[in-house]
Amino acid sequence: MGREARVEQGEVLLGWGRVTYRLKRSKRRRTVGLKLDPEHGLVVYCPQSVSLRRLEEVLYRNSKWIREKSRQAEARRAAMPQVRWTPGARLPFKGVHYPLELLFHAGKRELLLIDGRLQLILPAKVSACLSEEELREQMHLSFRAAARETIEARVAFFERVVGFQPRSIRIKGQKTRWGSCSARGILNFNWRLILAPPPVLDYVVVHELCHLAHLDHSRRFWARVGAVLPAYAEARSWLTEHGSTLYAY
Repeated sequence: MGREARVEQGEVLLGWGRVTYRLKRSKRRRTVGLKLDPEHGLVVYCPQSVSLRRLEEVLYRNSKWIREKSRQAEARRAAMPQVRWTPGARLPFKGVHYPLELLFHAGKRELLLIDGRLQLILPAKVSACLSEEELREQMHLSFRAAARETIEARVAFFERVVGFQPRSIRIKGQKTRWGSCSARGILNFNWRLILAPPPVLDYVVVHELCHLAHLDHSRRFWARVGAVLPAYAEARSWLTEHGSTLYAY
């Protein structure tokens, strides 16, 4: 989360094997940081001026950490839920899994939560014999619409607390980010946040709103996040531990 950075590709030979990584250089970055991304693997964040030799020294020193995190990531990928996009499938919505019910009527597409069921209501003109891929596409459209409605409402609520208002809000399908803040004050959010528990969605909203005041992850930034959400660390941990599973949907 935060501003966009220049992305490069790299490779290093560590004691236990060859590791490829994505290198993200940023003018505002002051230190080298490492992260295991659910899709792209190892991501290295660093200032623009850092040499490749210096980066490799950091990677060598953190070889054990990289190996352990890589093993954990592989275990999480193996445990990813196998989703069948059919009526009756249990899908996450706001942190709870519900059975999917497919209905048709003369109106527009709707996604409703009724009596412990997630109802996808499609226009009657849509074929009742949807393939799994077609049903998946319809669910993604519905999840995205639900995410926009919820995120816009939570941004409107928290912007009064944070004291900053974004220029605009965009709902996207990022592969590696839950949210970001552009240089122009545009906030981007991943629609899969609607699948996570509400406190997790709130954390990402507050995180990005606070970037409008602090364009980094300094102590002042985290202090501002903590002033709005004192228990933000729990939501942040949830994303670290469970966020990757949401990409199965």
